[in-house]
Amino acid sequence: MIERRRAKRFQVDWQVRVEATEDNKGGFIETGVLRNISSTGALLFLPKPPSAGTKVDIYVRLPLKGKKWMKYPAHVVRVERGIAAVGAAVKFESARPDFRMPLGTV
Repeated sequence: MIERRRAKRFQVDWQVRVEATEDNKGGFIETGVLRNISSTGALLFLPKPPSAGTKVDIYVRLPLKGKKWMKYPAHVVRVERGIAAVGAAVKFESARPDFRMPLGTV
């Protein structure tokens, strides 16, 4: 397999929340684990990931004191079904995150 990644990936184990954007009907909200992240995208493990092509907002909880969240607009580029988990690869729309909490969290 040819490696197509252009940015260095960092292995992490952080909490994520994924929400479908207004473009996608159905009110998709799912929580899971962020496994790796780069400036261009990430790999998430979710119980029920959205399908490829879905536009989503990714909220990443940073492992800092207090509840610090980064928000990335993204779209799902690939879904991989494994034995124990389902991975969703996402591509960020921008390398610059917003810092805000997801709706419905305290």
